[in-house]
Formats: sequence, C-alpha cells, structure tokens
Amino acid sequence: MRAARYLGEGVLELVEMDPPGPPGPGELVVRVHLCGICGSDLMTWYQDPRAPVVLGHEPVGVVAAAGEGAPFAPGDRVFVHHHVPCMTCGRCRAGLHTLCETFRATRIDPGGLAELIRVPAENARLDVLAIPDGMSDVAATLIEPLGCIVRGQRATGVGPGTRVAVVGAGSMGLLEIRTALALGARVVVALEPREDRRAMARAAGAVCPEDGGHEAAVAALGGDGAEVVFVTTGAPAAIDLGLRLAAPGGTVQLFAPPRPGHPVPVDLGAAWFREVAITATYSAGPFDTREALRLLASGAVDGESVITHRVPLDRVGEAFRLARTGEAVKVVVDLSG
Repeated sequence: MRAARYLGEGVLELVEMDPPGPPGPGELVVRVHLCGICGSDLMTWYQDPRAPVVLGHEPVGVVAAAGEGAPFAPGDRVFVHHHVPCMTCGRCRAGLHTLCETFRATRIDPGGLAELIRVPAENARLDVLAIPDGMSDVAATLIEPLGCIVRGQRATGVGPGTRVAVVGAGSMGLLEIRTALALGARVVVALEPREDRRAMARAAGAVCPEDGGHEAAVAALGGDGAEVVFVTTGAPAAIDLGLRLAAPGGTVQLFAPPRPGHPVPVDLGAAWFREVAITATYSAGPFDTREALRLLASGAVDGESVITHRVPLDRVGEAFRLARTGEAVKVVVDLSG
C-alpha cells in the first residue's frame, strides 16, 4: 500500500508499505478515502522527534476488514479517532479524557496518510463513528478538529448570549466562529491580518474590524471586551492581543500551542487586575467527536466551507506546502485514487 512518510525538517516521501494483516479481535482495518492535514502536522518542533513517521489523524474511510466482535462490518463508512481514553481513571471520571494516560498511548497504525490503517480494538469500541447517509466524506474529515473546538467551547461556557472573540481566522478560527454562533453566541469578533481570511470570517458570521486593532474589536464587542477569547495561533503577539481583548472576568483559551521552551512576553499585570482566566485545550474525547458529528451532519456548522484544497496522495508534498505557506486554509489529502 502507499503511504506518506514524514522524514523531518518538513520533508515527506511517498513510500510503499506492507498492508496491515488480518484484524485481531475487535480490531478494524479501514481503507482511507480522505485525511485532513492538521496544524500540528506542520509543527517541525513537534513532529521531528517522531520522524520517520506516517502522519495524519483526521481519516475517513470504509471498513475493509473487521475482527471477531468488532462493532463495524466491511463496507461501513466511518470516521476513526486516533486516540481514546480508558474512561475509568480519575482524569476520565473528572471529564479530562485527553489527559488520560491511555489516550496519550493509543494510536492508529501507521497513520491517516496511508491507504490502509489498523484500528485498535479500544479505538474501534470507543471512538469510531458511522458516517450518516447524506454527509460527505469531506465534511466527515472535520469531525476530529471540530471535536477539539467543541471541547474548548464547552470548557469555557460558550452559550446563548456569550460575547466571543477569535484571534486568527485560519481553518480552526473559522470553525471557532461557526461553532460559537451555533451554540448561541451573541456576537463573534474575529481578528485576522489577511483580508482574504477576514472575508471568510465575515461569511462565517463574524464581525471583522478592518484595521484589525484592539480598540475596534472591543467596540464591536460592546465596549467591554469578550467574555471568551479563543487564540488559534501560538504567535506571542496573538496571545497578548487575546489577553487585551478579554472583558473583566473573561477567559482566554490558548487553542494553539506556543513552542515549548520559548517564553511568551505578555502583560500579565493587566490581565491580573481584570481577573482574566487563562486556559488551554488539547485534542478531543469521545463525547466531543459525537457532538461534532451532530453539528456537521445537522448543518448547524458548515464545515466544508473551510476546506479550500483537495490534493491527491501522490502530490502530498504539495498538500503540505499549501498548508505550510498559508495558500490553503484547510487541505484534505485524497487517498481514494
């Protein structure tokens, strides 16, 4: 089978690999049709220590083979989550599924950018989801990234009447906008330096001040700032802007990680006097992916609008280039050819 193997320093190669053998009890072998490229796939500081590795954790495909007792059958169209929690440890019981040690240890084999993947029994049992009729494979690739957003918005209490700000209108920022509005946010203000992405943010329902500045954003939020701010880039200036956008008593959620070991200069004194809470969110658990599926399948969140490029597997290097340079907002790799 073909797979895209990441070698480090941003370099990928298309390779032939042995396909998975017959699935064991409870396991699945899934033929991948599409797999989205995540921002974390582009972080060399995060991925290079793992290289060589087959990346990809947003796969959608069809069950090719099912082991004894598996919850799906050959021919079923499915979304596959790459990590699953144990559901029994203290962190899971507290709802912190993505901090579970089992969650961090489980993974699909070899990765979503391969034509065939083996899905462990625990993943198949807990977080492989059937894609409903009428929902496209393209939309289904967004179940995992939207699940991450659902988790973050639930944690910050976004709901009817919430004033929300989003810093960065890439694919995740656009999904933050659409999700907040679907949950009933009163207003969503997006700050983004690129005009083309500001246009996409406006199409998603956000207010985007032309000058992209703090004062205009606060005015659009009613003069007091945002009750919840989502910072979807790890850039220090964006994090500082997010802190300044928060209303007194508001929450700033760091959705994208700054590079570890590189301190970020921010005005914590100003945040302290306004009692601004700073939180972070990582990945998504099985409840989050189910809610993401519901939002996408119902049309409450138009996920496909953020996908700008669909690239075949034999051009995977170009797919990563488009994503890395920002020419694309969201890229999906097509493995069905």
